[in-house]
Amino acid sequence: MSKPAPTAPLSNSSPANQLWFVWILVCLLGVLGILFFPSFKSEQVLFANDGPLGANNAQAMALPSAFHGIWHDLNWLGAWSGSALPTITYTLAWFLKPLGFAKFYAPLCLFILGASVWLFFRQLGFASVVCVLGGLAAALNMDFFSYACWGLGTLPLCVASNFLALAAFVGRGSLWARLPLAGFGVGMGIMEGFDNGAIFSLCVASFVVAHSCFATGKPSFKLAVGGVAKVIIVALCAAFLAAQALTTLTGTQIQGIVGTKQDKETRAQNWAFATQVSFPKIETLRLFIPGLFGYGMPAMYGQADEAYGGANYWGAVGQDQQWENYFRAPAASRNPNQAPTRATLRFSGAGPYAGVLVVLVAAFALVHSFRKRDNLYSSADQNLIKFWATLALASLLLAYGRYAPFYQLLYSLPYFSTIRVPYKWLHPFSLSLVILFGYGLQGMFQRFIARGETSSKGMKEQLSAWWAKAPAFDKKWTLGALAFFAASVAGWLIYGSSRKELERHLQEVFFPPDLAKAIAAYSLHDVGIYVFLLAVSIALVALILSGWFGGARAKWAGIALGALLVVDLGRANLPWIVHYDYQKKYATNPVIDLLREKPFEHRVTHAVPFALPAQMPRDVATHVQHFKSFIYYQDWLQNLFPFYNVQSIDIIQMPRAPEDIAAFQRALAGAPRRLWELTNTRYLVDWAGFVEPLNNVLDPAERRFRVQTYFELHQASADSPITIRTNTTGPLALMEFTGALPRAKLYSNWRVEPDLENTLKQLASTNFNPAQSVFVADSIQPPAGATNAEPGTVEFKAYAPKRIQLEADARQPSVLLLNDRFEPQWQVFVDGKRETLLRCNFTMRGVLLAPGKHRVEFRFVPSNTSFYISLAAVALALAMCGFLAFSRDSAAVGESSVPMNKPASSAPSRKTK
Repeated sequence: MSKPAPTAPLSNSSPANQLWFVWILVCLLGVLGILFFPSFKSEQVLFANDGPLGANNAQAMALPSAFHGIWHDLNWLGAWSGSALPTITYTLAWFLKPLGFAKFYAPLCLFILGASVWLFFRQLGFASVVCVLGGLAAALNMDFFSYACWGLGTLPLCVASNFLALAAFVGRGSLWARLPLAGFGVGMGIMEGFDNGAIFSLCVASFVVAHSCFATGKPSFKLAVGGVAKVIIVALCAAFLAAQALTTLTGTQIQGIVGTKQDKETRAQNWAFATQVSFPKIETLRLFIPGLFGYGMPAMYGQADEAYGGANYWGAVGQDQQWENYFRAPAASRNPNQAPTRATLRFSGAGPYAGVLVVLVAAFALVHSFRKRDNLYSSADQNLIKFWATLALASLLLAYGRYAPFYQLLYSLPYFSTIRVPYKWLHPFSLSLVILFGYGLQGMFQRFIARGETSSKGMKEQLSAWWAKAPAFDKKWTLGALAFFAASVAGWLIYGSSRKELERHLQEVFFPPDLAKAIAAYSLHDVGIYVFLLAVSIALVALILSGWFGGARAKWAGIALGALLVVDLGRANLPWIVHYDYQKKYATNPVIDLLREKPFEHRVTHAVPFALPAQMPRDVATHVQHFKSFIYYQDWLQNLFPFYNVQSIDIIQMPRAPEDIAAFQRALAGAPRRLWELTNTRYLVDWAGFVEPLNNVLDPAERRFRVQTYFELHQASADSPITIRTNTTGPLALMEFTGALPRAKLYSNWRVEPDLENTLKQLASTNFNPAQSVFVADSIQPPAGATNAEPGTVEFKAYAPKRIQLEADARQPSVLLLNDRFEPQWQVFVDGKRETLLRCNFTMRGVLLAPGKHRVEFRFVPSNTSFYISLAAVALALAMCGFLAFSRDSAAVGESSVPMNKPASSAPSRKTK
């Protein structure tokens, strides 16, 4: 090895490193600013499947009101969704407002993640350039990046919070200050990520124990016990800060939720649902080749399959087990008409790619942790590298879900069956890989760059001279990397030779022939890019090992690595960045204009229980089906309806249905007219020809279905958006059901029925007339001989999701029925006095009124105790951070960490022998 140069090492001890924080800011903001540049255009916003602009613009989500509870009134009959949390996400939403949030939420989350990794690496004592590269690798990691672009910036913020927790734990200063801060970081992760946060909390806990055992390089039972004690402190502080999230998680996702019971039978029944989004083992190759199985699903972005350039996802993530059974059958015996619904064939809005360079350098760290002589790392760091590698492997095995036996062991543990989507375990894998990447870079910079002298030789000469004298271990590493490259080239050639078989397979999984060819070509092309990037990465690492970047060339090593990292991950992430013109997307139309007029007085649905007639012309059937599948479900239900506060009984997504909702839907599944009557569903949107079947089959006596407005889909040109155009012939129509109950109604005749199961049976009975009587679960008897002939009138005076004001004129003792979902956290006031909230018609709200005129107000008043507990913890965490940041002597107190550039006294030195 060359003699160390007299220059100072690139570590955090140098005063010049005060400028490195500026470099991480410049690098992250520069790269993310370029990638998300369209967001700076006034009319452009970033696509978000989860949390789109329309949803964030809904009245129910208005801040700061949402900090005191969220009542989602736009789907079904309303539902409690916890409340806005004192998190980074809601803080950004509050200050940026819906439009700014839609533009900049994703890049800001990724920036915070990159900065958090920079801080963690800094606390480990890594070289400043390594900290910057680590921040870039994390911010551009496709696992976190794609989630942010999908609208789930909570994942990168959850990961960032846990990196901050790790930074607090390994940092310098008082242990009794660092442990609570670590706990607060874990707690914020839970607040941001919920079940993802819970998964990461297990990772942090295991690291705390491992670090406690390996800090001196000599694990012992006493150190393990000390580690467990530290975990308890971290856990208590995490629970303190995450109090609100834990309360919300329990109240909305566990208690009273279908499929969350912990008995053996329920777990077995829930297995297929809980593991549907598993990670197929063959798709592990996506960790190295981002486009091998494609990217997303164009329909999710409102794009045609053919317009996606062959990048269509064709893997099996999200595939229902029924499809597996279908494909196991011989091709000749499969009947496409009997295949499961296409909606469960596959689902992808994310990718796990970490970058070729990141994986290679992480492998470098792992391999060198087993080096027997002249190791780059102290014994403590060798053990920690093996810990992160073990965690990465365990996480990957669990991510396989139903495709491997490992997840069954976890699923059998108490309450782990309530965590859906085994794919989530790829997130700890990605976190571990970024950390291993940091260790790999630090080993390279510390041994081969910072302590090397400037070589006067050219690259070729330097490589030749190094190879002649290189240690055997370095030669074996390099030869192994070249062998892996050769295997990759061979695999690419074999894959290319099987292109026809790939195209046939794609057609078997329902891609048309032309699209199958485009997808196969894209996949092969992406494998070629991987091979090229692997060659460049191996060559760059070999140059670093040869010492060519030593001395004055040190900065060029960082620039070369950074450029390769950004080019690789940047180009790989481009398909996830989709912008659109929100002014066009959220432009209203005549149908929306009608529905958004006093939307609290009616609901709408498209769930007409009839199939399109077989004799319908194909172009008309395609027209109607496109509207139902894409325009209504995606554009209207998920975007325009919340943007304009239109209420619908159709549920966008409810993977964990409350038991009362599931029971009500089951009871009325065969009686759609009764369902629409009881739920104030006045409008239906579907094929205009359904009016006659609706009247003939569902309402033959009164025939209360009629066309309100005929319309059709219209597209002015191939590049213009699809819009709605009214006409007099259809084929689509907004239909009105005049038999739907009004949202609020008075009843002087009611039936007391405390048995809720019996109430459901009677609600579905044809002998019950919901316009004449109402069921009340409370023991409030109606007056003798009461009828519903003239109960009185009621009208809305003001409406907000959490506060509804009515004016009633009851001519006799009456029950005021409000056709919104019953929830104990609602309160009712009559003339300013709180009264008993009644449970009516199994799932609706009501109140008893005496004769006369009354002002009635329903208020949603959930408990705010957990919110203020979490808010106090956040304030305490910020105060502690400020104290530690400005305290001059904090580093001199308590337990200190073992930085990479300062090995523990009991650990062998990393200096060149």
